[in-house]
Amino acid sequence: MRIYSALRVRTWILTVGVIILIAGHGIFLYFASHVPLSAAVVSGAIVLVVIKHLGLLGPVYALLRRARRSRIAR
Repeated sequence: MRIYSALRVRTWILTVGVIILIAGHGIFLYFASHVPLSAAVVSGAIVLVVIKHLGLLGPVYALLRRARRSRIAR
């Protein structure tokens, strides 16, 4: 039986994860291209996905809530 180093296993897992992530996005874009949508809907979806992928959804939501509260208080 062969013993693998933790670094080698971690590298393979990361590589497979990146391949799956890219393939998933490619499949989504392939199927999304067959549905006619307006440019505003597509742009909004892209912005939302980027914010979600970067982990900024919580901070952006908190910022919008604070901005709305400050407008209401005026």
